[in-house]
Amino acid sequence: MERKLAAILAADVVGFAGLVSKDEDGTLSSLERLINQIIRVQIEAHRGRIFKSLGDGILAEFSSTLEALNCAIGIQKALAIDAHRSSEGEPMRLRIGVSVGDVVIQGTDLLGDGVNAAARLQAMADVGGLAISSDVMSQTRGKVDIALEDCGFMKLKDSDEPIHVFKTGERKGSANGLFDFDENELADNLTKGSCLCGSVKIEVSSPSISSGYCHCRICQKFTGSAMSTWTAFPASGVHFPDNEPQYFASSPIAERGFCSSCGSSLAYRLVQPKRAAYLVLFTSCLDTPEKFAPAVHSGFESKVPWLDILDDFPRTTCAESRVLLEAWSSVGLPDPEEWGARAKPKDVF
Repeated sequence: MERKLAAILAADVVGFAGLVSKDEDGTLSSLERLINQIIRVQIEAHRGRIFKSLGDGILAEFSSTLEALNCAIGIQKALAIDAHRSSEGEPMRLRIGVSVGDVVIQGTDLLGDGVNAAARLQAMADVGGLAISSDVMSQTRGKVDIALEDCGFMKLKDSDEPIHVFKTGERKGSANGLFDFDENELADNLTKGSCLCGSVKIEVSSPSISSGYCHCRICQKFTGSAMSTWTAFPASGVHFPDNEPQYFASSPIAERGFCSSCGSSLAYRLVQPKRAAYLVLFTSCLDTPEKFAPAVHSGFESKVPWLDILDDFPRTTCAESRVLLEAWSSVGLPDPEEWGARAKPKDVF
């Protein structure tokens, strides 16, 4: 059996059976929207993968424990904002658990203690909140902006091994969970930006998903910098009220947006094997880049040797990215040695 270490996120809809009994069609429609427009977007942008759907929940894996936890926070935050803005009835709420541990690879599925622990932690979480293991806590302490309470060792069932659990509390607001927002806070979530000459304006109505540095050679060439800084947002929340960016096919799998008047580098979007549900904006084109501090490094194989980096953020190469491997494989180029701006896609039948 092949094994590996992975961070696992388990999410489950609270009271799903009761919601279905009240309104089956409406509940199933809301669940589909929740998974496709919030959960999948967050998981993809944090370089994770859903490996099992459970009807009213999902299991996802991540190579980075910090990204798994940030994804969990992002899902709950997006749900809270969505619930506040929605005019519909009772909003869907989730419990989420995050663990890190040994897993067994079985095709596209994962099994083992790491998966089982995430599922137990999910069941221990408060409504709209998170529960994580002590291993997750030790790897992410001081790197996330939420408070987690040490709940000691807990068991879901008498037959379970105790897990050292850290949990978020439950807040009693309109979102009834970890996050609650008033109108002023929601107004603050409108992010604006533009190109250098101002002909392409940017308005973002959704909270950011993730931010980071990219050192890859294509970003270096496109921006003319040793590295770029980026922030990912749900594509549905990004608007260009006046002029759209022009897009250049920087490789067979992605396009990069720029201003046709002043040449400012503005955006990146993955288009293979399908267009991603998130859009990456270069952070410096935003009016308030200080709000979007990077938390990861990608494309690290191309880092220039004279650039000293002293932080302890996760560092990954392009070859280690599951998202990039899937995208390049879809155009017949699974070997990272063949990746690059001038790569030629192969015929895929």
